[in-house]
Amino acid sequence: MDSIPLNPQTPANRAKLALVTGVEQPEGAYAARTLGRHGFDVIAHSFTPEAAERIAHDIIGFGGRATAAVADLTIHGEVDRLFTGIEDTHGQIDTVIHAAWIPGPESTGMPLQSIHPHDWDRFLHAHLRMLFTTVRRAMQSMSDRNRAGSIVTVVGVDRSAADTRESTLARQVIDGAIEAFTAAAAHDISARTLQVNTIRLIDELPSPEFADQHITPDFDTALVFLADPAHHSWSGKVLSAPAPAPAPAPAPAVRFAAVH
Repeated sequence: MDSIPLNPQTPANRAKLALVTGVEQPEGAYAARTLGRHGFDVIAHSFTPEAAERIAHDIIGFGGRATAAVADLTIHGEVDRLFTGIEDTHGQIDTVIHAAWIPGPESTGMPLQSIHPHDWDRFLHAHLRMLFTTVRRAMQSMSDRNRAGSIVTVVGVDRSAADTRESTLARQVIDGAIEAFTAAAAHDISARTLQVNTIRLIDELPSPEFADQHITPDFDTALVFLADPAHHSWSGKVLSAPAPAPAPAPAPAVRFAAVH
């Protein structure tokens, strides 16, 4: 990757606050744990308290700092409540990693002819509304101060489907939409102090002979690099990284106070 200058507006002497959405899914859980290991204060979001509390417990268990948060990101009021609760309790958010995903019968294992139009409409609407409301609110939160912020969307392979060679038509369509939306948001006027990028998880790295491909050796490297608002000039990019290996079975959940 290119050498990226640091943004002098980003304070270096405090832990950065990162909201990671969708920790009930493998990508979100891995992202939250990775940022926790790299010194971020993590808000672990899920649609269910059990998943959010489990990941927060994992991070605290290895010495990190984390809080569980629960919200339905397809509902505008829930998204605003989530961000407002974090801001009131923890202060300004530095980083948002948007990895939330809503599984459904049409997301994997179903060919085009087997997907009902009603399911297709619901699937597209839920994911695009979740993306729009979350990124919009994150940009609002981060643009309210004269300090850099970072938004990272995570797209790519579905390990369970890839292992069984099932169709992932619907997911691939949504992933493409997320990439396009993220690139457009990076050039929006409200993103003037932000970096907005995508990590594309893949099974095999593309050839380095293609100069226009931004390649990282692993998901951790891409995530920590893009999550840090100090790399402000790196925006509107897609970094390709190998999908992380599946995590072992989780331990029983332990209750924590959640952001409601």
